[in-house]
Amino acid sequence: MEKPQFNVDQVISASNAAKRFAEVRRNAKTSPQFISQNNSIDSVVQSYEDYEKMYMELETLRELFFDLNLSDRIEQADLKPELRFTIKDVMGEEGYTEFQKIDPNSISDEELFG
Repeated sequence: MEKPQFNVDQVISASNAAKRFAEVRRNAKTSPQFISQNNSIDSVVQSYEDYEKMYMELETLRELFFDLNLSDRIEQADLKPELRFTIKDVMGEEGYTEFQKIDPNSISDEELFG
């Protein structure tokens, strides 16, 4: 996997960034600004719009990864039924007892399938 690419115009020392923070913020709206300390990139300042986009993409990937793992586990369980566990085994005695206390009618269809 490649590391992010940037040019020298996007790198500013931590001491200069502190002195010229308004400029760093302004520049971050068009491209990420890389803050260096001891000749090494230490931090990144970016626009909230870019951060939000990155966050949403990461969450989507996490969900896809979770779904893929779940699919694999279901497929493995189908291939080897002897390896299946009951819900009581998975939840434990205390968790299963609490689970049984839940009134199935107390959860609306919208909450359940929303």
